[in-house]
Amino acid sequence: MENQNQTINQITELNPTKFYQELLKFSCLPDEIIIEILLRLPVKSVLKFRCVSKSWLSLLSSSHFVKTQIKFSIKDYKNVNFRLVVVASASGLVGKMCSIYSIVCEKSSFVNVAKIDYPLKPPVGSAKFLGSCNGLICLTAMSFKLMLWNPCTGNYKEFQDSIVKSAVSCYIRYGFGYDAINDDYKVVKIFSFPKDEGKYENMVKIYSLRSNSWKMSESFSGGYINAQSGVILNEALHWEVSHCRGSGAHSEIMTLDLATETYGVMELPSCGDGNVSWTLSVLGGRLVACCNYYPDKTDMWVMKEYGVEKSWTKLVSLSSPSGRMGYISPLFVSENGDEVLVKLGTDISLYDKRNASYKSLEIHASGCCLQVQAVTYFESLASPHIGDK
Repeated sequence: MENQNQTINQITELNPTKFYQELLKFSCLPDEIIIEILLRLPVKSVLKFRCVSKSWLSLLSSSHFVKTQIKFSIKDYKNVNFRLVVVASASGLVGKMCSIYSIVCEKSSFVNVAKIDYPLKPPVGSAKFLGSCNGLICLTAMSFKLMLWNPCTGNYKEFQDSIVKSAVSCYIRYGFGYDAINDDYKVVKIFSFPKDEGKYENMVKIYSLRSNSWKMSESFSGGYINAQSGVILNEALHWEVSHCRGSGAHSEIMTLDLATETYGVMELPSCGDGNVSWTLSVLGGRLVACCNYYPDKTDMWVMKEYGVEKSWTKLVSLSSPSGRMGYISPLFVSENGDEVLVKLGTDISLYDKRNASYKSLEIHASGCCLQVQAVTYFESLASPHIGDK
């Protein structure tokens, strides 16, 4: 096994041309070893190798290989090159899609952002990110339409959004994730109608990529769902929900299991009293909760064991820079935790824990930006066309 791993590592370090030449020398390698080698290649190299032969085209296009590649990337997240998509809506422009950037963690302590090509034309209208899962990004591409898009392969699918007719205005919340039991990607849309005493009645509709249709799901009553989009982890969506209780407010995490379509609740870390707000994210395969003590600082907590509330551990405390507006949302953290890539208002910055400093990456053009969104994803072969005939 040690010799096999050594061979795999040596071959995957080669460029694509030399890789294929070297692989031909190992024609006696069993198929499972060849697959282990191919799993370690960049996705764009895998796409090129589909042209090598009919057998490789069949292998690398199979749903089994695609799922195996995704599972490998999730399991080996420390060695996966995460990428960052940024969209900035500036004054006078609507939904301007900016360039895409890759995030690379080098030597476990440095985050490098490099520009890559954008394979699609900018979507019409005010584009909004609704989630990222298995290399697919869900976004609003235009009015009354949603899009599932794989930035690496360039494949995408547009479909109609869902609406409800009501004489009362409501808040809209989304979520996007993968249901492994049914091998299906799902988009969740929550229509929240305000009721008395800070309570909300929530109507839920779920889109299935496999059936290409929306359906009504179980409704629920509860507090105010703060984030516009839920975060996906362990095939469940997570939203931070606040409840009015007497003179104060209590926040918790609401979950939705995408396979069973059932709801659950998890407690947030204890951050004491005061005027705080929460943001959720997923970093390194773990749920992260940021407690924003606006405008002073942000405490970043990580749930080390999923579902175990006692495992919440403070990872880092980020001081807020003077004169900067907006809550801090983490996008990427180095392995040793000394550097954190964050979205701060309309800026993408690298926070250095060692000297409590921020360095703007200046990803998007400066100016009167009204809104900046950012979402991370990893390269995959996931297709947004499951179930299409």
